[in-house]
Amino acid sequence: MKKILFLLIGCLMFFACREAEADNYEGDSMLNFNKGVAGNGFVLNSQTYSDYKISYGSIKAVEGSHQVKLVFDATQSTAVLGTDFDILDDTDDLGAGETGGEFTIRIYKAPATQDGKTATFKLQSGSLPNAGFDQTYKLNMSLTCPIANFVGIFDNTETWWYNAPGGQFEIKENPSVANQLIIDDFFDVGYDLILNYNPTTFAVSVPEGQETGYIHPSYGMIKVKSSTDGALVSSFNPCTRKLTVYMNYYVPAGTFGNQKEVFQGI
Repeated sequence: MKKILFLLIGCLMFFACREAEADNYEGDSMLNFNKGVAGNGFVLNSQTYSDYKISYGSIKAVEGSHQVKLVFDATQSTAVLGTDFDILDDTDDLGAGETGGEFTIRIYKAPATQDGKTATFKLQSGSLPNAGFDQTYKLNMSLTCPIANFVGIFDNTETWWYNAPGGQFEIKENPSVANQLIIDDFFDVGYDLILNYNPTTFAVSVPEGQETGYIHPSYGMIKVKSSTDGALVSSFNPCTRKLTVYMNYYVPAGTFGNQKEVFQGI
């Protein structure tokens, strides 16, 4: 059973206002992981290593020049620095007027496993404060599995669209479009969820304009697109068969916000 539509009516303006407030920030420049706090890095059998980018940002443009360091937290990790991976340059120069940068993690094939290992990172700067949120980045690194290993039947283990988790759905490749997945009848019978994915990083995007089949009594058809928050990054792991999707539900008059759906292969 889908969420009751009158609940959606009550939250429409709330999310619209909340997103507008984020654009009007006037406080200090503070550091955080601005494009998600977790990711999956994969190395192929045909590679010696692969490189994975971790982005960071400041809440507003900085004044002056600053150095920002990516710090590995071995106590919260199963991967080993110097064996499973290296940080190619753990210090980034953040210049006046800039709002962020990125670090490169090199993942090595020789010690990689399909089950994967986890590396945890934090941000550090001698001249910029850290924000009170998004301060830990967890990178799962593994030897990739073929997409044929991923597709199949999945449990919807965490949901916003449905009243409770537990529904089962088939996720399959689109035979007509490369690097595209279909979650059969996710929104309703005849209303699939379509996802595009990067075959190297397995990052996922939600093509804009997909209809859910539900018509808001005041604002028309409810549609979806990718999350509008850069920190909410959709992705899947073809080895563990876990898919996390962040979608923005919207109508022409506004948005119901960015919501999360999690699927685990069974």
